[in-house]
Amino acid sequence: MEHKVVNALSYFSILFLPVIFPLVVWIVGSGEQTITTNAKKAFWSQLLPTIMAFALFFFVAIYGLTNGANAGLGWLTGLFFGLLCLISVVLWFYNIVMGIRMLLA
Repeated sequence: MEHKVVNALSYFSILFLPVIFPLVVWIVGSGEQTITTNAKKAFWSQLLPTIMAFALFFFVAIYGLTNGANAGLGWLTGLFFGLLCLISVVLWFYNIVMGIRMLLA
């Protein structure tokens, strides 16, 4: 029973303490295979949008520094930002659905 709650909280932590809570559970629960597996999945699914946001920021910053301020990057930035938002929403729903599945399993 306690494994179901910890596994669900790893996914639901996207609502209250994303990335940090699954990382702590992953480290502390290293003895239990199901806890570490679900904490690892929750951790990476919550960290991926952050990594993508930093990549987008650095891409735009480096492109702007090398090509000047008026280089016409607006459409490409908008496309990448839209893709980032879409992936973030999908991963947010994924975490909620997986949390519910952990409680019902």
